[in-house]
Amino acid sequence: MNTISRIPSFIQSALAGIVLAFLSPAVSQASDYIRALEPSTEPIHVRVLFESNPSREAVVAWTTTAPGENHRLYYDTEPRGGDLDAYRHDLPSTHSAPYTLLDAEREAGMHSWSHNVFLDDLEPATAYYLTVVSDGDASEELHFITAPADETPVRLVAVGDSRTPRAGRTHPENDRRLVNALMRRQMEEHPDVLAMIHGADYTNRAYWAELYWWLKDHAEMTTTADNRLLPIIPSRGNHDRDVGFEEMFWWPDRENDYYYTTHLNAESALITLNTEISRGGNQREWLESQLAELRPGKRWLVAMYHRPAFPSVRDFEGAAPQRLAWVPLFDQYGLDLGYESHDHALKRTHPIYQGQIDEERGVIYFGDGGGGVPQRRPDPDRWYLAATGRHHHTHLLTFTSDKLEVKAINIDDEVVDEFALTHDRREVVTAGSMQ
Repeated sequence: MNTISRIPSFIQSALAGIVLAFLSPAVSQASDYIRALEPSTEPIHVRVLFESNPSREAVVAWTTTAPGENHRLYYDTEPRGGDLDAYRHDLPSTHSAPYTLLDAEREAGMHSWSHNVFLDDLEPATAYYLTVVSDGDASEELHFITAPADETPVRLVAVGDSRTPRAGRTHPENDRRLVNALMRRQMEEHPDVLAMIHGADYTNRAYWAELYWWLKDHAEMTTTADNRLLPIIPSRGNHDRDVGFEEMFWWPDRENDYYYTTHLNAESALITLNTEISRGGNQREWLESQLAELRPGKRWLVAMYHRPAFPSVRDFEGAAPQRLAWVPLFDQYGLDLGYESHDHALKRTHPIYQGQIDEERGVIYFGDGGGGVPQRRPDPDRWYLAATGRHHHTHLLTFTSDKLEVKAINIDDEVVDEFALTHDRREVVTAGSMQ
């Protein structure tokens, strides 16, 4: 006889009632975000993805809730007000496919399709105006700006761990949407914002009923008043392992398993790594080759990945895989910054070199994921932490020839942390690390 069967039936009934009462908010929330979608070819979730060469390449993607037959992108370097005959360029969808659905999503009627157009003939530092059309249903005209190919300064907005906000996925003022609105304000204030880099964990699971709301929030809340889109440079985290992540961030002939280098301008590069596969082996070999190739020619090198090497909340020993495989290479080649997420807090480390604080040669690691997920309490007593906090926030990174500035900004537009690296300091770091 098992333990539960020995409990009197009236107590079992009471316990069952308590469990159901405890679960009822989750059940109610599930029924709220898993819902029927009216079949339509009206384009929604219009977005732009960048990967390796954002001065020349992009994917423009959108969603429909009916399959449709004819999906096209119309685009130009001048605004055309949605007049399809006026655009100088148009292309059919490069890749259209249904989103993979769970049984519950299928039964609820959440059928949806992704449409993607790959562009590889773009001009650097150029605004592209676009309208997407599915079976005659057209979006409003939107636009995005490509990266410069020269030394023109650029900015990035960094965010991680959007996940499931405390108020729920569909709440109109949940923390994720408030962070998205913060990113929109930052774009409107700083026209040189190139893209959002995301430290992963977009939703609780990469299922369509979750991703639908993330894409909706991104489209509605980050698009500026003049219809400028915020392109996405994605990374993959532990909550992004399902196939929906790959469907949401489709890219043609992806060379590696979500690790790649993005050339932000002529002197700055972002290396995106994947903590959900082996940190050693092929990925480590690739990382070393990239650092060796990039370091002589790039003034600024930043790495982005999900699980931290120097966590602010979680167990230090649990971060060993990243720290053992990658940090020695960061030290050797003089990485400037490591952007981390996963811990649901705000942090900045002291400059760290070979496991010790080193103001001249050290790498600064910052993050730790404040894009909407409930915040945890960091441990400020860890030897490597210079600043910690609990804020829903973004980081604004500004790359110029002489300085790399970083500001952490909360949803009340308050600067809650900031620091900068100068070019002179990086010359010292690079010389020291290469000896």
